[in-house]
Order: sequence, then C-alpha cells, then structure tokens
Amino acid sequence: MEIVKAMLERSGYTVCHYGYEITLLDAMSKRTSRKSNSTTGRRLRSSPDLLVYDDENIMLVEVKSRGKIPPMINISEIRNLKEFWNDAILVVVVPDGNIFYAQRINELEIQQNETFQYYPLTDFEKFQDIFTRVRSEAISHYKEMALLILQRNKTKKETIENTPRAF
Repeated sequence: MEIVKAMLERSGYTVCHYGYEITLLDAMSKRTSRKSNSTTGRRLRSSPDLLVYDDENIMLVEVKSRGKIPPMINISEIRNLKEFWNDAILVVVVPDGNIFYAQRINELEIQQNETFQYYPLTDFEKFQDIFTRVRSEAISHYKEMALLILQRNKTKKETIENTPRAF
C-alpha cells in the first residue's frame, strides 16, 4: 500500500490513509471477533485503504498485492467491495506486465460462478489509465521496488508455511 501511496503523491495527488487496518484494527480487535459477519463488521473490514484526491476528483482506493503468477482476485473480494464500496477503485500490484493495475469497482461484472477469478492483466486497466496524473516515468521508477516487495512477501509467506508448528 505504501508504494502506491508514494507513487500517487509523487504524481501530484493528495493521499490519506483511510482503511480499517490503519484506523480501526486495534479498536476492533479488542471489541469483536474478526469473524463477525454483521453488515457493519463486513463494511469496516472491507474499507478501502486510501483516500486520494486532487483539484477535480476524490477517490477511495483499495490496494491489493498478489505475488503468484498468474495473479488472481477472488470473486468474494469483489462482491464485498461492490456491496459497500461500489464507487471505489481497486488497485492491484502484481509481479507481471505493467506491475500496477487499477479498475473501478462499479465496472467489474459479478459472475455467478463462485470459483470465478479476476485477472488484473486482462480484467483491469493500467494504473496510469485510471490515475491520469501518473506518468510512465513514475511507473518505471516504482516497478523495481514493487517487485522486490512482492518477492520479499512471497519468501516470508513460504517461510511461515514451511515452519513446523510446535504444540
């Protein structure tokens, strides 16, 4: 999320943290189970990460990263965003192609097939096509950093998954 925030700020947008992880995680963890399936609980947990604005636009932005190829977004994630944040933008950072992709939630069609997956490289637009202040130089500047972060996260996840559990 921080790399997307930095790129948007460098491109002239004003960016503020917005979402659950930053503002409500500590308070929510003390008060309710993460499994709470109430409408309010689901809305809070699916809150977009960033509030992005310039002189003409104000946007809510959810940021996701995917380290696997092919990168996929589950339909359940899109359903939650459409239910509560249909006017938001979903940004996906992936280790392939343009690296940075974006799509307006209200432009993603919901499929009836529960196993349907969205592919950022084909179902999303290039980041700079949605955030028009972002120039290709900025994308190039942040690509290598994003790839390093994705690789580090993938390695960390694999280490955790392969660590024996002591009971």
